Amino acid sequence: MRLINAVLRLTPTKRHYSSAEWMRGQYQRRSYPSPTPLTRSLRRRCAVEDREVDGVRTITLRPRSGASRQHIIYTHGGTYINELARPHWWIIAALIKATGATVTVPLYRLAPEHTFREAYDYLTAVYQMVLSTTDADDVVLAGDSAGGGLAVGQALHFAALNLPRPGRLILFSPWLDITGTNPDIPRYDRVDPMLATPGAVEAGSWWAGGEDPREQLLSPVFAAPAALAGLPPISLYQGSWDVCMADAVALDRLMSDGGDLAFRRYPGGFHVFVGLPWLPESRDVFKDIRMTFGGVPAR
Repeated sequence: MRLINAVLRLTPTKRHYSSAEWMRGQYQRRSYPSPTPLTRSLRRRCAVEDREVDGVRTITLRPRSGASRQHIIYTHGGTYINELARPHWWIIAALIKATGATVTVPLYRLAPEHTFREAYDYLTAVYQMVLSTTDADDVVLAGDSAGGGLAVGQALHFAALNLPRPGRLILFSPWLDITGTNPDIPRYDRVDPMLATPGAVEAGSWWAGGEDPREQLLSPVFAAPAALAGLPPISLYQGSWDVCMADAVALDRLMSDGGDLAFRRYPGGFHVFVGLPWLPESRDVFKDIRMTFGGVPAR
């Protein structure tokens, strides 16, 4: 973990996210990106269904052996502006290995070209598709970073639509507040080797599309206490060298009087460290997930 942190400090990512102007120049005149292709190892391990749901590409991976009843809907991170990258496939592969679950990956449309309203209409259609073949108790909403925020937002949104409650949420370094106003952020920003608030807030404003960034589907930490208490059980995995630690602590505090949140903190963990599944800390995360799902053996 220390070595990776040192390497990350040599990359330009932190500098870029420190500048809203850089973000505007980079993203507002770009060509729309494509996701990283599915890895060969996942194609060997899983039957792949590649379809369109509500006009958006949606990939479902079904283990060829050792399958369980669970179905994970995995929303990838990237501050709502970056497409699915290779480490996301590595996370998904580790989840399949740990749980035996089928995983559906919604390739939701990104900001600044699109907004959260479009995404939630699409994600609702994806959820209803999964419910047509899977009991709600066996559905898990999972995601990293912005995708973790989407996982919580989906649970809140589905409850408001009176859809069946999913069985669990799994969150990796979730981004739960796009306003960037949490007073604890600076203490984590000082040690985070990757991210900074100005660029993230700029990306969040594009995602909001002019709506209030405190809307619960954008920043779930501002949801009503009763709505948070009604969420499914949550497993949250968070590194301490990550600006999103402020969001995780806020959610833990908000749910202390109600709700079911298992919060595992990893000292020195960078943002979405589980994207490198071979790290000892990442192996501990997926071991915990395996035990949460009843100790399904790794295959």
